[in-house]
Amino acid sequence: MKQRILLGMSGGTDSSVAAILLLEQGYDVIGITFRFWEEGDNKHLQDAVLLAEQLGIQHIVYDAREAFKNLVVGYFVDEYLAGKTPFPCVKCNNELKWKLILQEADRLGCEKVAMGHYTRILQENGKCFVSEGLDPDKDQSFFLWGLKQEQLARIVFPLGEFHKKEVRKMAADRGFKKVSEKKDSLGACFCSGDYRPFLKSLLKNPDEFIYPGNFIDPNGRILGKHDGFPLYTVGQRRGLIHLNRKVFVKEIKPETNEVVLTSLQDMYKLEFIIQDVNVVDENLFSDNFDTICRIRYRKQNTLCKVIFLENKRAKVILAEPMESIAPGQTAVFYKEGKVLGGGFILQ
Repeated sequence: MKQRILLGMSGGTDSSVAAILLLEQGYDVIGITFRFWEEGDNKHLQDAVLLAEQLGIQHIVYDAREAFKNLVVGYFVDEYLAGKTPFPCVKCNNELKWKLILQEADRLGCEKVAMGHYTRILQENGKCFVSEGLDPDKDQSFFLWGLKQEQLARIVFPLGEFHKKEVRKMAADRGFKKVSEKKDSLGACFCSGDYRPFLKSLLKNPDEFIYPGNFIDPNGRILGKHDGFPLYTVGQRRGLIHLNRKVFVKEIKPETNEVVLTSLQDMYKLEFIIQDVNVVDENLFSDNFDTICRIRYRKQNTLCKVIFLENKRAKVILAEPMESIAPGQTAVFYKEGKVLGGGFILQ
């Protein structure tokens, strides 16, 4: 009897080819498309439905727009109003997308679930690890540090062993030319451009939260006026004020509506605190600087050691300083290409 698997189908190239490969591997595939956020005609949903028909597989649509609005978009707003830089893709992965697909898999009698991510699952010593995909330009392991062991044990990533150009070729070779030519999606699904106008549009009374305040230096000296602290993020260099030197946003103070500016040299830190920590096993971390810390997708691989604290918090100590460590973003830990875990940067 074929093993039943539930595949998240966005209507894009990756999930479409994942469906084709899973069928070729002998799975009984059911497709599911989540409606998280959409404006106007949902072309991607229509494409997912059409492909499912062409492949002869069952397809269902799950309307999660209300849950997405409350959990992910609400978080997006709250984080900016708290002076942080949100990471909605990780929030969605950790608390919504994977929970929903596994919930639906149970309802439909599916043992496994799949997504078209360029990522792999490895098993070592009885533990499951998210691992970097073969294509370094498309690897999505950075977003998946929040997955639990019981979730990882049921996940299949059909594209982890391929490069994107190979995936496009597979679609074309199998007669799905339009699928092979689809553009990649970029940025957050609900805010792909400048977040500032979008943030204002979500607030009933934006002037109540976003109003002029002071740019200050680290000693509290006023440097000029800004348009409202939620419109700035730690590490920002452009769109500030004109001084006779380059300055960056070092800190945001919501309680006083102040934005602290400083030189690049003053942006570097050797340690910081993370919260909502999830790791495969604390024993995989040592007292040596032998774990890679990454605070940006594809950037800044720095050796570190992690000291676990109470209440799902940890202190990260870096072997060399990193700049622009922004509260609200995430720190992800790697060793030999495997994700050991991660957390949200607190301070």
